Parts: sequence; structure tokens; C-alpha cells
Amino acid sequence: MKLQHLASFTLLALSTTAFADGFYGVGEITRSNLSLDRNHFDGALLANGAIGLSSSDSGNSTKWRLQGGYRFNPNLAVEAGYIDFGKAKYTASYSGGGAQGSLKAGGVDVAALLSLPLSDSLSVFGKAGVVAAKVDSRLAASGAAIAASGDASTHVVRPLLGVGALYKLSDHVDLRADYDHVSGLGKSDKTGKMTANMVSLGVAYNF
Repeated sequence: MKLQHLASFTLLALSTTAFADGFYGVGEITRSNLSLDRNHFDGALLANGAIGLSSSDSGNSTKWRLQGGYRFNPNLAVEAGYIDFGKAKYTASYSGGGAQGSLKAGGVDVAALLSLPLSDSLSVFGKAGVVAAKVDSRLAASGAAIAASGDASTHVVRPLLGVGALYKLSDHVDLRADYDHVSGLGKSDKTGKMTANMVSLGVAYNF
């Protein structure tokens, strides 16, 4: 995908010019709250004979993200990286059987950041960009609806919106916190969809 090639090129450029002014790298631990649209899995089970269907979903994942960026001035930066959103889980029961399913996603993101310095050491920022994600779904059913079982994958490009803060520890090291929102991860007719709300905490290194 064109976006993936762009992100790969951006990260390569960052790695080959690491000591240029304005370049930075970020490593963070993430905590994602994933909300699964159950209509895809519910529909597959009902279409294959499930009677008295009851379903639920859950999705809290601790994962990671890596970013590289370039800061043009104290107020504007661009960055690209990889995000692992984690996995949302699906559980269903029905007359004579049950099912377990999952939807997971990860991919590259490119975003622009607008920052507002609040002091010499603290700044806040907002960001907007896109994520090119690979989404994988799995459903394992038993009993009357066993024919609904199967795996599927798809690729989507979705908007990313977020806010965050940086706290300067030294000339080279900042503490960084992010909150990001991405909806529509997946396709209704192929994998189902989920929404990711993600909190990230880590360190930024300014080259």
C-alpha cells in the first residue's frame, strides 16, 4: 500500500539522518481499550443455524508502539511508526453450542503534531493522521453453527486523532504520554470492525 511505503521511507530517512537537528524517536508501552462491533460474528452464527444467541465482547490489551519524527519548530512536527492495537475477544452461546472469536489489528501510522509549550519543560500537543492497518479475524463455533467457523484478513486505512503531552527531562530525553482514537478497524462484510482507544506512555529521544 502507498501509505505503508511512505511510512517505511520516512522511518528509513530518520534512521540514516539520526543526528540531524529536529529528529526524534519514541518508544512507548500502550494500553488499548478495544470495542468490537459484534454484528459480523452474530450474523455469521445466526445465518448458520444458531438459535437463542447471546454474545459479548472484551478487549483490553497491553502492547507497544515505535515512532520516529521530525520537529520543524517548537509547534510543528511529523512522525511515522508502527502501532500494535492488540486483540478484541468475542464470546457467544446458543442452543446446543457456543463460539469464540477475535479481531486483532496493527499497522503503520503517519501523523502531524501541533504543539503548545506551557513552560520550558512542559508542552501539550494534538495530532491528526492516518493508520494503514492489517486486521485479522477468527471465529471458532460448535454445534449447529459450526459452519460459521473461519478466518479472514483485510487491510484498511483509517483516520487517527490524538492528544498528548511532553515533559522535558534533559536536552535529549522527554517523558511522553499519548491518547489516540481510531475507529472502523476492519470491514463489516469480511472481518467485522472494532474501535481502538489507546493510552501510551514512554520516552522520546531528541537527536
